[in-house]
Amino acid sequence: MHSTAKITAVRLATTGIMPAAGALVELRLMHGYGVPVLLALPCGLAVGLGAGQLVEALTAWLVTTVYRCPDAGCTYKVRVAHVDPGERRRWQEAAASHPGHELNYRY
Repeated sequence: MHSTAKITAVRLATTGIMPAAGALVELRLMHGYGVPVLLALPCGLAVGLGAGQLVEALTAWLVTTVYRCPDAGCTYKVRVAHVDPGERRRWQEAAASHPGHELNYRY
C-alpha cells in the first residue's frame, strides 16, 4: 500500500471509526450508572473524536520531516510531508540558504 493511501486509510479510520467506538464504549460504561443515552452519546463522541485527533496528530508527526538552518543562532525551519527524495533535498538546501539568513540571529 502506498504511503498516501495508508495516510488516507488512517484518516478515514480516525474520522469514522474512532468516534463511533468512543460513543459505544461510553454508552456501555455509563449505562450501568443510569445515565440517559442522549447525555452519554455526546460524551462518547467527544472521547472518540479526541482519540481520533491524537491518532491523526501522531500520524502527521511520523510523516513530517523538519529541516532547520544549520547555523547555530538561526531559528528558521521548514516542515515537509509526502515529498520524494529530490524534493526533500531541495527543501534541505532551502533551509540552509534561506532569504533573510543574516536577519535571524539571536544576540
